[in-house]
Amino acid sequence: HMNVDPQNPKDENRDRFVLSKGHAAPALYSVLALKGYFPVEELKTLRKSDSMLQGHPSMKYTPGVDMCTGSLGQGISAACGMAMGAKLGGKNFRVFTVLGDGEIQEGQVWEAAMYASAKGLDNLVAVVDNNGLQIDGKISEVNSPYPIPEKFKAFGWNVIEIDAHSFDEIDAAFNAAAEFKGKPSVIIANSVKGKGVSFMEDQVSWHGTAPNAEQYEQAMRHKKGTVDKMADVIKTATRDAYGKALVELGGINDKVVVLDADLAAATKTGMFKKAYPDRFFDSGIAESNMMGVAAGLATTGYTVFASTFAMFAAGRAYEQVRNSIAYPNLNVKIGATHAGISVGEDGASHQCCEDIALMRAIPNMVIINPADDVEARAAVLAAAEYEGPVYMRFGRLAVPRIFDEDYKFEWGKAVVLSEGADVTICA
Repeated sequence: HMNVDPQNPKDENRDRFVLSKGHAAPALYSVLALKGYFPVEELKTLRKSDSMLQGHPSMKYTPGVDMCTGSLGQGISAACGMAMGAKLGGKNFRVFTVLGDGEIQEGQVWEAAMYASAKGLDNLVAVVDNNGLQIDGKISEVNSPYPIPEKFKAFGWNVIEIDAHSFDEIDAAFNAAAEFKGKPSVIIANSVKGKGVSFMEDQVSWHGTAPNAEQYEQAMRHKKGTVDKMADVIKTATRDAYGKALVELGGINDKVVVLDADLAAATKTGMFKKAYPDRFFDSGIAESNMMGVAAGLATTGYTVFASTFAMFAAGRAYEQVRNSIAYPNLNVKIGATHAGISVGEDGASHQCCEDIALMRAIPNMVIINPADDVEARAAVLAAAEYEGPVYMRFGRLAVPRIFDEDYKFEWGKAVVLSEGADVTICA
């Protein structure tokens, strides 16, 4: 259904494809390899250093990828721009984009949906993978976007619903979308995550998990990695210490509440959720809204911890943090995990190093970047006592313990870890 040529991947008349749900990159890479954009053997380098196949698609490095994606909700806007470009230039190419059902919790999706309809982009086809699951559970329980068809109809789209596991229905849907004129089309693809593998089907735990060798064989599908070990060295991710410290705080202060944006397992706020479910609120994939809600909660006397990845906390939600939290000096603590390049394999779209500069530029904001799990716990407890906004930066990977258990956290004070006379390193 797409007019593309692997031998001429930059043909200006080619159809375009935007994988808005960028975490599904392995599926896109597999198709591109089979189509001949690069050797199939290249697939074995997925998410490795120096590979062209990052954890999320990058048009800078991967032939056949038309747009860098990874931060959910943004791809459909880029697809609108491409469709507009075709109209403006009098070209006949079409644009296709695939979104996740949890992804449409992002407000930007609906801004783009309104725009596409208002501009009559009938050369645009969106596909919503409606499998009913997102990282933190069922989308109907996290932050329900249902009914999806009715919402797109209300935004002026031609809506087609299909069984995503029926090739006949898939084929017919794309044919129908190609023939429909005057409105953009959306295909609601009702699917089952893990379809065909009994122990994976409809299981949220497999959202971002790779099977091991035994599971691979059991599933009769298409790795097993090795883990480097440092003997006698305690290594813990600072995000783990963050989660444990939140639970500790929850038992001390019943005014502590925790917000997350569909990443509770990754940010470790899920520990707090398990211990104090009545004081945990999942915003779904909607970071900007989460920061606004955090600000409002803080005005009613609560100490609010709002958590997501650093890229989304400092990037996507920057304006909300600046205007709604920091400017009025509200008691909101931002737990930004997966900071810096520690998110590694996910690729450039998620590697946030500029967050320190962004947050430092905001009046009233205090920044903490703990060195290890001991300092992370102490910093979280200190942040809870501090009156005003705090940006806490945590890593994804386990790091060696530096401080002793009796370490005392002090605001704004540097700690000398090693004496020397040749060079000074400040970190």
